[in-house]
Amino acid sequence: MSDYGHLTRRDFVRDSAIGALALGVGISAGPPTFAAEAGAGKSLVALVRDEKVLGEDHKADPDILKKMLDEAIKSVTGESSAAAGWKKLIKPDDVVGLVPTKAVNPTHDELVKAVTAALQEAGVAADRIQNVQGKKDAVEKCTALISMPALKVHSLTGLGTVMKNYITFSGKASSYHKENNGKLGEIWQMPAVKGKTRLILVDALQPLFERGPKADPKYLWHYNGLMASADPVAAEAISLAIIMAKRKAFKGGETWELAPAPLCVAAADKEFNLGNSDPAKIAVKMTGWEKDALISA
Repeated sequence: MSDYGHLTRRDFVRDSAIGALALGVGISAGPPTFAAEAGAGKSLVALVRDEKVLGEDHKADPDILKKMLDEAIKSVTGESSAAAGWKKLIKPDDVVGLVPTKAVNPTHDELVKAVTAALQEAGVAADRIQNVQGKKDAVEKCTALISMPALKVHSLTGLGTVMKNYITFSGKASSYHKENNGKLGEIWQMPAVKGKTRLILVDALQPLFERGPKADPKYLWHYNGLMASADPVAAEAISLAIIMAKRKAFKGGETWELAPAPLCVAAADKEFNLGNSDPAKIAVKMTGWEKDALISA
């Protein structure tokens, strides 16, 4: 497996960590552990898949997607119902900002609509929910954020999923490109977003496993997944594991490294203390379709 450590003095990403993730992380048998409780246990990443969620047109079936979302919320919160799970994450008086991906491989609109509907069912008024991607003034007014990136590789940051999703709030996106992607974690510490993210919801329905700037159809595939976590770094680490496993399979077993190296993953942990990148501290709870999951129990 790829060793990105030699590319940086800080040795942000080690071969042993990435290798262990790609070969499989332990499946959680207990209740979810939120990022705030990481010191007492593992960070939980809930992964839900359904082989029928995407049609030939690559659009998501709203009913199946709703069931997947409900299951993800129950898994990540430890509640017996999705409604109770949402109420554990978000309060009716919160001003909620949704942050989906806009470019290269956008977050499915069907997922944004499903989350919006679920929040309203949980008691959040429609006028307290808005899409704030790229709107720094709007995000400053939010009390809660739900980060909703699509799983993808990016030509400017290596991995373009969780850590990169807030890059537009920085006002200086180019400062985090190429070898500087290791600094993406500092955006999560900006006053406008710090401490506001209640949930990471990764759209892994149709990931992109080779860089843009435009999405080449031959590098898109129906993974049919939805990933949820309260730990952005753990969600990013599992995202990277899936991408690297897919790239290796595409190359017939040969490692296919990312360029630039995704230094942002381990840096978010070791430099910015945003969560766990160590596979020994991450538990993945998988539900649903198991074929070609690319990470195993």
